[in-house]
Amino acid sequence: MNNYIVKLTLSTLALWGLSTAASATPITDIQDFSNNTATEYFVDVDANKTNDPFYRDQNEDWGWTHNAIAGSSFASIVLDISAFDVDSPNEQDMISVFDGTNWLDLGNLLGSDNMWEFTTYDLTSYSWAESQVNAGLQVRINIDTAFDGWLVTLAKSTLIIDGGSQQCVPAPGIPCTPTSVSESSSVALLGLGLVALGLRRRRHIKKI
Repeated sequence: MNNYIVKLTLSTLALWGLSTAASATPITDIQDFSNNTATEYFVDVDANKTNDPFYRDQNEDWGWTHNAIAGSSFASIVLDISAFDVDSPNEQDMISVFDGTNWLDLGNLLGSDNMWEFTTYDLTSYSWAESQVNAGLQVRINIDTAFDGWLVTLAKSTLIIDGGSQQCVPAPGIPCTPTSVSESSSVALLGLGLVALGLRRRRHIKKI
């Protein structure tokens, strides 16, 4: 193998390494009934969605903390919260997160009467988001802020980093399933390198 091929191979491998390093490993941290603490009220199964202590009103606000996730330069940070029986836009159930200093209101849950639905909050653009994900993102719900008599049940809170590693449905009692991680960019770089090596070798053979 001549010097040109050696250099080309090393360059291809370097580009592949940079591509792999640039994209952090996708992670999904799930908070649900399976890891409830004494002050958390994610419901266990659909049949209990309107039962105590899960179906809660304005006097029964609560919060939870996601597991700490190490890393830096996350491409995306998304919080998905699954709720039952949110009668948007009349019902107002505010979701807030701790930014390291204060509690920040992200917005009300969205949903429909007697339905399980996810509400998505994109935290990517917040300067504090990465450090709070590293520390363990704290989340809380302020139920029925308008005091109109609404109740709500939560099934799960999923913190999705760089696209996530699991696929979840909003209903409780259904485990999330692993998702495959695309390495298309890395494969493409390796493919280009191999093609270039093949062409170089072909030209070399013709000259002989």
